[in-house]
Amino acid sequence: MKIHLIVLSALILTACGSSDNDTQQPPAQSVTVPASFDTAQIQVVITQRCASCHSATPTDDVFKVAPSNMVFDTLEQIKRAAHRIRARSVDSQTMPFMNKTNMTNEERTLIGQWIKAGAPIE
Repeated sequence: MKIHLIVLSALILTACGSSDNDTQQPPAQSVTVPASFDTAQIQVVITQRCASCHSATPTDDVFKVAPSNMVFDTLEQIKRAAHRIRARSVDSQTMPFMNKTNMTNEERTLIGQWIKAGAPIE
């Protein structure tokens, strides 16, 4: 009886399992990082998509103080927070909060490329 139960369990696990082809992820797309960036463009994206909450003087109707004290009013502040911006806006896409400001995938890619290049501000 034990052997039948073991064989039956193995068959069920095999039938329910996925093949190696099902679990393989598509290859990561390589992103070409430009040699230089228009930092004004980066600042415009951050101002339009992030600074309504992440500012010394937020204009958002809910957040009256910058969440986590993350203020993005200057390029220097943005650069200092680059690792968190990448983690939240590019990698996990949990910011802007509920995408309230409608950040586009192109803007996320641009920010990610800028950060990958070292977040140059000059």
